[in-house]
Amino acid sequence: MCCHLDPPPRQLAAGTAHPPKGFTLIELLVVMLLISLVTAFTLPAMRTSLFSDQLKATARRLVGLVVEVSQDAVGKQTEYVLHFDLANNLVRAVPGTIAETEREETGGKTLEIPESVRVVDISSAHGGKSSQGSATLFFSKKGYVDKTAIHLRSDDGRDMTIVLSPFLGVTRIFDSYIELEDQQVRL
Repeated sequence: MCCHLDPPPRQLAAGTAHPPKGFTLIELLVVMLLISLVTAFTLPAMRTSLFSDQLKATARRLVGLVVEVSQDAVGKQTEYVLHFDLANNLVRAVPGTIAETEREETGGKTLEIPESVRVVDISSAHGGKSSQGSATLFFSKKGYVDKTAIHLRSDDGRDMTIVLSPFLGVTRIFDSYIELEDQQVRL
C-alpha cells in the first residue's frame, strides 16, 4: 500500500486562502497621481519648445508645400509654379498653365509666413537671386525644380536655409545662411 502525503498548507493571514497577487488600488492610484504630476509639469515646456519656434515651423511648412507641389506636378502631369511674394510674406502654388495675371484670383495652395519670420532671398542656379518684390520657382511635369536656396530669417536674427535639389527630390534644411556655392550644399 502506497501513501501519498501532501505537505502541510502554508500559514497565511487569517481569513485568506491565497497569497496576494498584483497591486492594491491605493498603489495604483499613487502611481497614476505621480505620472499625472510629471506630465502636467513637462508637457507645457515640451509644447512650447516644439511649436513656438516660428522659424523652424515655417521651414517645415515650406518644405511640406514644396514636396506637395512636386508630387502634384508628377501626379497631374502638369507644370506648377511656386510664387513667393516677398513684400507680403506669402507663398502661392498654382498650376503653371494659369496666366500670371490670373494667379492672384486662383485659389491654389497658399502659405502665409508669420510676421516674425521673413524670406530674406531666394537664390536659384538659373534664376539668380531675388531679395525684393517676388520670385518664382517652376516645377516640371516630372517634379523637377532648379537647385534653389530659400533663406529665412527670424526677428531675433537667426537664419535658416532650405536647399532644394533638382533631380533627387531631396530638401535639406540648414540652421544658417548658406549660399548655393557653399561646400555644405554640394555634399
